[in-house]
Amino acid sequence: MCYKKQIYDRWSKLTLLLVGVSLLASCQIQSSGSNNSESDTLSTSPIPTIVAQEQTGILERVKARGKLICGVDGDLVGFSEVDQDGNWQGFNVDFCKAIAAAVLGDGEAVEFKSLMVSERFTAIQNYDVDVLMHNTTWTLSRDTENEIIFSPPIFYDGQGIMVKVKSASEDNQPELDSEPETQDIQDPDESSDPVSNNNSTDPAAAPPNTPEPPDYPPADSITSLVDLDGMSICVLEGIGLAHLDAALRELEVEYLPLSANNAEQLFADYAADQCDAVSIETSQLAAWRSGQPLADRHKILSPVMSKEPFSIVTINSDDRWHDVVSWVIYATFYAEELGINQENYAIFTDTSDPEIAKFLGLTDALGITLGLAPDWTTQILASVGNYADIYERNLAPLGWPRGLNSSWQDGGLLYAMPFR
Repeated sequence: MCYKKQIYDRWSKLTLLLVGVSLLASCQIQSSGSNNSESDTLSTSPIPTIVAQEQTGILERVKARGKLICGVDGDLVGFSEVDQDGNWQGFNVDFCKAIAAAVLGDGEAVEFKSLMVSERFTAIQNYDVDVLMHNTTWTLSRDTENEIIFSPPIFYDGQGIMVKVKSASEDNQPELDSEPETQDIQDPDESSDPVSNNNSTDPAAAPPNTPEPPDYPPADSITSLVDLDGMSICVLEGIGLAHLDAALRELEVEYLPLSANNAEQLFADYAADQCDAVSIETSQLAAWRSGQPLADRHKILSPVMSKEPFSIVTINSDDRWHDVVSWVIYATFYAEELGINQENYAIFTDTSDPEIAKFLGLTDALGITLGLAPDWTTQILASVGNYADIYERNLAPLGWPRGLNSSWQDGGLLYAMPFR
């Protein structure tokens, strides 16, 4: 028995030795093959580059670059556009500046990139932009299918309806007793010279059979969706039409839809009187109306037919960067709650309020855990102010009340997570 055990032990040791030699040889073969052409080809592929970017982190890259790259629409009144002097302005633009101020201490250290709707998510996935502010609705499918993550909403919107009505100036015009031709409701975009329209022999100046402008209903006669019965409505095909149809069917309202592929065509059809009303997000309705010479000719009805929470979009593989963006947003909310704005933030440097001192980085350096300077919130306030400052500067001129975009203290949905 003792002899057999010795033989068994020897064979066991020999087997282990052979396995070890085999594994060592395999490792040597793999090592020697690492310089072949296939490996060289793989080493130049974009995959290692992306991994390196993820390991570095967007926050570190923004700091090293010295500027934030922000993807925006670029042609959306009130949200992101270039003014006549070549300067970027708008609600989304200011939030880009807020992030740059928090990260770099300079709200102007931003490079803006105009993106089409079709390329906005690809720009995030390819790291072409650091953040996306493109009035993008946070939905389940987008959140789970595009390798992106949404910030807390910065603007609550919804699909609404705008209908043509008589403006106040038109509604107050006295009726003419003699001549049937009336010029009081002539659209300012159309030829409105009463002399040339009636007496000119120049066909270009006054076409002989120019139709009279449509007689829009009084503003007080259209107060709800029910009053749209029998009207034609311009709407974006797809989900926009689905929302409109569901809302009006529930109210048993009969209407004629006129579908468009994009917002530009939608408003062109509406302006050309191809339809009586137009339906799209209320923010776009208000933005378009603000550029019209008779803004009160276009009445936006209060009911909304969808929930459209607009959020800032980042890549979903960088939690730290997502945290930075989210807490910059919360900082604008909380500053409004505390009554600190762009005009008065400097007077709080000697505050005895512990909450304000903590928020401004005068006592606790909350920003350090985010990778930011202790005064990051102060930099935001100096650059763009609080949420109310941003809204009043960019969206209030459109004539649209804050509504859901008010602080929770005023009945809105804006609520900052605790700064502690």
